[in-house]
Order: sequence, then structure tokens, then C-alpha cells
Amino acid sequence: MDRDATLTLVRALTRPVLELFSPDQVEEFDDDFADWSLSAGAQGVSENSYASYDSYGTVQPGRGLDTTLVAGMFFQVMMEASRLPAATQDRVSFVRKRAKDYLVTQLAGQITLSQFYRLLSLIEAEVGVYFSKNDWSRGRPHLVEASRPRPQLELVKSDILRQALAAIGLPEKGRRKLTPETLGDFLKETEGRWFRLLDFETKFQVNKKTAWAYLNHLLQEGILVHNGEKANRVRYALAGHFKTSPTAGPSV
Repeated sequence: MDRDATLTLVRALTRPVLELFSPDQVEEFDDDFADWSLSAGAQGVSENSYASYDSYGTVQPGRGLDTTLVAGMFFQVMMEASRLPAATQDRVSFVRKRAKDYLVTQLAGQITLSQFYRLLSLIEAEVGVYFSKNDWSRGRPHLVEASRPRPQLELVKSDILRQALAAIGLPEKGRRKLTPETLGDFLKETEGRWFRLLDFETKFQVNKKTAWAYLNHLLQEGILVHNGEKANRVRYALAGHFKTSPTAGPSV
């Protein structure tokens, strides 16, 4: 694989992760990344160098995040993805899933759901551009002619969801922020995964009472489902008939 191109991508992916999760380390990022790229990055990264996966490919808890751990994770996953005998979008999905699993294990609950998925979208976009410019089918990258990127798999039936939200009456309180359009955007952003009352509050900057009123209304209308838990263990997710794979249950 093209080491220089890969390290450039790894740097572009590592910095926003640290900016979000470990902002106190950003000031030293350039020096730390340079040191890492001269050692581990130049020689290749083994799984033991950042201890994120066990021998079965299961993500293992770590010691938090620093430049070495995050860069090592991205470098290793990019090497694995580049060897997959698959299309570009499959490789992008592989990187996204590995990064998601790693970050959830290391930092579960430290940021809001919307922040987390914005970060994953950034990762997906950067990796998509990288693989679209390189053809790995012959074992090493070479530039290929620019082509229209493949459309990403839709996880939410956007049109059906939009129609359902437009058809129900919404509570009066918070109507300026909470409209069928903004609610639809939020639910598409969750991709059918579980989210908390706090995620909803943070996203729309409303109080707990208003957030609960809207979520309860969406439950009653069959747009959301409930995980059956109580208090701070309560989670909500988009109902199955609004997802393109309704048999797949909500995940983290």
C-alpha cells in the first residue's frame, strides 16, 4: 500500500478524534504524530501496539485515547481494509465499523450520539475519497480515472418517515425547533440505533419535559420503539418499518 498516502489519511482521521475526545492533547498533536509516523507508522502497526482487538477480532477496553493509540488503530484498520477483495463501499463500511467499535469501547457515554455519528460520517467521507482514488485489486494502489462515487446505503426509509412525521400532530411546545423536518433529520442521523433522552435534549436544546413529551408522542404514534428499561437506562429507536433492514435490531 502507498504508505505516504495512508499516513496522510491516518493523520486526517486521528486529529478530529482527539479534538473531540481529548482536546488537551491537540496542542502536542503535530509532534506526537510525527514521532509515531517515524516509528510505528513507518514499519507497520501490529495489533499489540495499540491493543484494541483480541485474537477473535473483538474490541478490548483500552487506557483511553492518545495520538499513538488512535493513529495505530486507523493505520491497522486501513491495512486490513486495503486487503479486502471487495468494492470501495464495502471497504469504507469495514473501516467505519471498526472505528465505531473501537471508539464505543474506549469512550462510551462521553459525548452525545449526534456528535459521535457526525464523527463517524467524517471518517466515512475521508476514507471514501481515499479508496475512490486508489485501486487495490492488484495488490498495490494506482490512480484510477475519477468516477461518480457510489451512493451510500440508505438505512432509513426517508420518504416514508417524512410522510409519517408530517401526518401526525406535534406538541405545541418547542415547535420552532421541533418540526417534522428537524425530527426526520435527527432520526435519520441515528440510523435506527438506540438513543437517550439526553441525546434528544442536546440535539434540539430543549428541556427534559419538552423532550419527553415529543418522544412519548412519537412512541404513541408508532414512529419510535422503547427498550423497556427505566430511569437512566431508557433508550429509544426508530421503529422497524422505517428502516431498510427492519429485522436488524437497534445497536449502540
